[in-house]
Amino acid sequence: MKSIEVRTLGEKYEILLGSGIVDRLKSYLNGYDKILLLTNEEIGRIYYNRVVAQLNDERVVGYFIPEGEKYKNLETISKIYDFMAEKNFSRKSLIVTLGGGVVCDMGGFTAATYMRGIDFIQMPTSLLAQVDASIGGKTGVDHPSGKNLIGAFKQPKAVLIDVEFLKTLPEKEFSSGMGEVIKHSLILEDKWYLEFLEKNSQDILNLKSDSLIEMIKSSCEIKKEIVERDEFEQGDRALLNLGHTYGHTLEKLFNFQDITHGEGVAKGVIFELELSRVLNEIDENFITRVRKVFQLYGLNCEPISYEDRVLIEVMKKDKKNSFDKINFILFDKNRKVYRDSVDIDTILKVNKKFSNRYIKGVIDIGTNSCRLFLAQVYDENGIVIEREICKDVEIVKLGEDVNRNGYLKKEAIERTVNCLKGYKLKADSYGGKSLIAFATSATRDSKNRDEFLSQVEELGIDIKCIAGEREAQLNFLGNSIVFKDRILVLDIGGGSTEFTLGEKGEIEFVRSINIGAVRGTEKFFKTGNYTFENIEKCRAWIREMIEEVRFLSEREFLLVGVAGTATTQISVDKKMVDYDSSKVHMSEITLEKLKDNLKLFLSKNGEERKQIIGLEPKRADVIVAGTLILIVIMEELNQKKLVVSESDNLNGAMISKIV
Repeated sequence: MKSIEVRTLGEKYEILLGSGIVDRLKSYLNGYDKILLLTNEEIGRIYYNRVVAQLNDERVVGYFIPEGEKYKNLETISKIYDFMAEKNFSRKSLIVTLGGGVVCDMGGFTAATYMRGIDFIQMPTSLLAQVDASIGGKTGVDHPSGKNLIGAFKQPKAVLIDVEFLKTLPEKEFSSGMGEVIKHSLILEDKWYLEFLEKNSQDILNLKSDSLIEMIKSSCEIKKEIVERDEFEQGDRALLNLGHTYGHTLEKLFNFQDITHGEGVAKGVIFELELSRVLNEIDENFITRVRKVFQLYGLNCEPISYEDRVLIEVMKKDKKNSFDKINFILFDKNRKVYRDSVDIDTILKVNKKFSNRYIKGVIDIGTNSCRLFLAQVYDENGIVIEREICKDVEIVKLGEDVNRNGYLKKEAIERTVNCLKGYKLKADSYGGKSLIAFATSATRDSKNRDEFLSQVEELGIDIKCIAGEREAQLNFLGNSIVFKDRILVLDIGGGSTEFTLGEKGEIEFVRSINIGAVRGTEKFFKTGNYTFENIEKCRAWIREMIEEVRFLSEREFLLVGVAGTATTQISVDKKMVDYDSSKVHMSEITLEKLKDNLKLFLSKNGEERKQIIGLEPKRADVIVAGTLILIVIMEELNQKKLVVSESDNLNGAMISKIV
């Protein structure tokens, strides 16, 4: 076990660091009338009962806050106050935080403000919190205008850092913490710590306790030294904001979702290094070295280019800036860091250096659903998806009754346009530079499609109505990113089904056929009458319609399913209460399992089917027809299993110059 003493102007406290040291918490609890163990829902599920059992103290009362940065606000703090007041917490009470950076920040802020200040102890469970949020006495919450705009300086009574917590930390969150660790290594003038991170990367990534303890100890000592010199950030402590001006701007643009703090810091460090290259001509080789270290620990460190107005407007709202100046931590020629304000022209000059990296949005307007995909792309000799940001789906039923009357219904258009308005707002909020949409079978088949397309164009969305074959090509292109084998990509949509056969990006055969989940439902099950006779009629219709692709049964390929009908089969089979794209992507399902799913769907009436775990309620009325189409196709093509992919026409459109 390691011990580090932190001395500030009015406080002195200990950082205990080691493996399996949670039981040391008991020795700090004397003299308090009540103890609030503050955690969040995710961490609480893993550790709360274990910690309470170890303490075995009737004074301990737990409070769980929701998981995520978006709950780090005054509304959540107010609820904590309400709870503490109801339970008669006093000025002789103690708060113990058990969680990551959000819990540490909020626990410290609550302690700083409840009854004008009570004691608190930090027990950080994430790497980010262990090397940053739990140390130094900065506490705070976010505001819609910026990150950590509301806060107070309040030093803890102790910090207990147990590296065993890191063994259950998601890989993404560990990488986030490494963003702060690498930042610490760059603050040191001689860069020995950076070399340590380079040489010991495998042991650190493999979570070897000795290496973790040595690394965290080094980061804590760096932060301790700076905090002791400048507790209230009047001078040197600002150096700890390396990477944070641009990083906080990104977090705000991302609405504190879909980007980790560590990734924001990593991108911010590279932005400030590029500023330093313009202002101080620092060595390009050093920037390359820093990039490689971030990449070594799984961090995408490449800044994103934004419209000038968007970038500057958000940067000016950061609490580190004043008098309309934008402050950064820069590097001089000797790689020593210092704080200075930078003029807007220089900031925009560096922003333009990253013009081939931007946020792109793609929308798939199908017969049953609308889907949005936002990603950071790199556009040079071809477009590459550098990181996925988010994928959203909303059931709009644009193609409702198109099969019967040939028109898009007014209310269906209204539902879809409202959905697209939300998607446009979301893309704009992320600072998206490009937003394109493609409409498929329902729009293609409608006589009033121009009316719909013009309404979408008025939203400022670049929309095209594409042929089924082009949709199939986009599906294949999306899957050529992840599959190197010969594949047959099967996309069962609402109004049509696309078949694309090929290998290594080269298409051998493509066909779009007018069978789909919505079309089949309207044709055979409009009244919800799933009789044996209707099911057999639907099967016969599918077999007849796919006659022209039956020759594929003689070919060798891996069958890949994309879109809602296919992905739903996995979420139902795995009984996913919350849909998890990472667990769906590349999952396999057998023909027999699909038949089991069909039996399950048919065993329920319409309302009961909506309650099936893993089945989105709005998809419940079309899933039977969609599953029948999938089963019949697999039977006719002699396929026993299906690999389900989340890399579909959205991914294909994302890497295409022209949809």
